[in-house]
Amino acid sequence: MKDERIPRRYGRWAGNPNGVAEDPARCVQEVWPDSGWTAYQCLRKRGHGRYSAYCKQHAKKNEASR
Repeated sequence: MKDERIPRRYGRWAGNPNGVAEDPARCVQEVWPDSGWTAYQCLRKRGHGRYSAYCKQHAKKNEASR
Protein backbone atom coordinates (compact mmCIF):
# COMPACT_ATOMS: atom_id res chain seq x y z
CA MET A 1 0.00 0.00 0.00
CA LYS A 2 1.29 3.42 -0.92
CA ASP A 3 1.84 5.89 1.91
CA GLU A 4 -0.70 8.76 1.71
CA ARG A 5 1.89 11.26 2.99
CA ILE A 6 4.17 10.91 -0.07
CA PRO A 7 3.40 13.45 -2.86
CA ARG A 8 1.97 11.89 -6.00
CA ARG A 9 1.71 12.68 -9.70
CA TYR A 10 -1.52 12.18 -11.63
CA GLY A 11 -2.31 11.74 -15.32
CA ARG A 12 1.04 10.42 -16.52
CA TRP A 13 1.10 9.26 -20.12
CA ALA A 14 3.43 9.33 -23.14
CA GLY A 15 2.44 12.91 -24.05
CA ASN A 16 2.90 14.14 -20.47
CA PRO A 17 5.40 11.79 -18.78
CA ASN A 18 5.71 13.98 -15.66
CA GLY A 19 1.96 14.18 -15.11
CA VAL A 20 0.43 16.74 -12.77
CA ALA A 21 1.67 17.28 -9.22
CA GLU A 22 -0.61 16.46 -6.29
CA ASP A 23 -2.72 19.30 -4.89
CA PRO A 24 -2.32 19.03 -1.09
CA ALA A 25 -5.80 20.49 -0.49
CA ARG A 26 -7.63 17.77 -2.47
CA CYS A 27 -8.36 14.07 -1.88
CA VAL A 28 -5.48 11.77 -2.91
CA GLN A 29 -7.68 9.22 -4.69
CA GLU A 30 -6.92 8.72 -8.37
CA VAL A 31 -10.14 8.99 -10.42
CA TRP A 32 -10.75 7.66 -13.94
CA PRO A 33 -13.33 9.47 -16.10
CA ASP A 34 -16.12 7.53 -17.84
CA SER A 35 -14.71 8.56 -21.19
CA GLY A 36 -11.05 9.43 -21.39
CA TRP A 37 -7.58 8.00 -21.20
CA THR A 38 -5.89 9.60 -18.21
CA ALA A 39 -6.67 9.59 -14.52
CA TYR A 40 -6.80 12.70 -12.36
CA GLN A 41 -6.85 13.62 -8.68
CA CYS A 42 -10.25 13.66 -6.97
CA LEU A 43 -11.66 17.20 -6.86
CA ARG A 44 -13.13 17.00 -3.34
CA LYS A 45 -11.40 18.46 -0.28
CA ARG A 46 -9.46 16.30 2.20
CA GLY A 47 -10.17 15.69 5.84
CA HIS A 48 -11.25 12.06 6.27
CA GLY A 49 -9.73 8.59 6.40
CA ARG A 50 -6.12 7.60 6.93
CA TYR A 51 -3.85 10.62 7.52
CA SER A 52 -6.90 12.81 6.70
CA ALA A 53 -5.87 12.42 3.07
CA TYR A 54 -9.24 11.42 1.60
CA CYS A 55 -12.62 13.00 0.97
CA LYS A 56 -15.58 11.53 2.83
CA GLN A 57 -16.65 9.35 -0.12
CA HIS A 58 -13.24 7.80 -0.82
CA ALA A 59 -12.44 7.35 2.89
CA LYS A 60 -15.48 5.06 3.17
CA LYS A 61 -14.44 3.08 0.08
CA ASN A 62 -10.85 2.64 1.34
CA GLU A 63 -12.01 1.47 4.77
CA ALA A 64 -14.41 -1.01 3.18
CA SER A 65 -11.64 -2.44 0.96
CA ARG A 66 -9.32 -3.19 3.90
